Amino acid sequence: MKSLAGVSEKIILKGKEAEDAFRNFRKRLFMKTVLKMSPGSCSFTLLMTLFTLQNLKKEKYAIERIVRYKEALGSSENNARFVFKCFYSLSYDMLYRHLFAENPQKYLQYIRVEGKEHVRRLLGQDTGVILISGHFGPKIRNLLFKEVFGIDAASFVGPTYKEEIDPSSGKLYEILSLCKYYIVGEEKQLQEGLKKKEWIIFLNDYPVKKRESNNQTLFGKRVYFSELPFKISLEQNIPLLFLGTTRIKHKYQISILPLDNFQTKQEGLAKYISIVEDLLRRDPYAGFFTAANQFEDFRTVQ
Repeated sequence: MKSLAGVSEKIILKGKEAEDAFRNFRKRLFMKTVLKMSPGSCSFTLLMTLFTLQNLKKEKYAIERIVRYKEALGSSENNARFVFKCFYSLSYDMLYRHLFAENPQKYLQYIRVEGKEHVRRLLGQDTGVILISGHFGPKIRNLLFKEVFGIDAASFVGPTYKEEIDPSSGKLYEILSLCKYYIVGEEKQLQEGLKKKEWIIFLNDYPVKKRESNNQTLFGKRVYFSELPFKISLEQNIPLLFLGTTRIKHKYQISILPLDNFQTKQEGLAKYISIVEDLLRRDPYAGFFTAANQFEDFRTVQ
């Protein structure tokens, strides 16, 4: 009986390996097909729609939360249309990240960067810079700063970051494997990196432990974001640059602007949230992450 159990286990493992290999093959084939198309073309839009429908099925848990997010925005758009557009935006961002990694020069033509002067102004200073952003737009910030400014930016990431790098993603996997990052819990190392003039990307819209000091509102919803980047900025005189990403049809706009003139970490956090609100009002469909992580329920602040 033990030998039969062992054989069965081996068969299951082999089946899983074959299934994973086929899934990776499909991903690579899909990428090769998309790389031959131009963003905005009918064929590209069709593939994006199919990709979106796949994501809808995989992450359908977020649908109800997106509707709550839409209501908080005050949008009068049809629920089904709004939900699909949010999923489509998510799919577009996911795919564009891979495309940009494969051929940065080709896909840079679909990106407009505003505020380059703020980056150049800080290049010669004696400390690093915190590049503060959120989970909107494709995750190409490291790649973009390398291509546009020649800066090897590090990242401050969650503990599961390494597990989330998909080895089937080809060029993107190679690039991300070489990128420097600090994991949550390595705040001291993060601060040492800033002292060594490192530029570090910090996506600050992830929910953190609730404290009165970090209690803020986003579209009338009570939220709790990290005060860490603002605390470091004040204590070590580290500049903060906000990176905003909005998409219009098949083109992205990256807006870079200083986040400064705050006296306390709470005031800095409030300014950050205000900028995020403004960005999501301009491009509400970029709010998939916000909806999924902040709108599990919706209680407005009275």
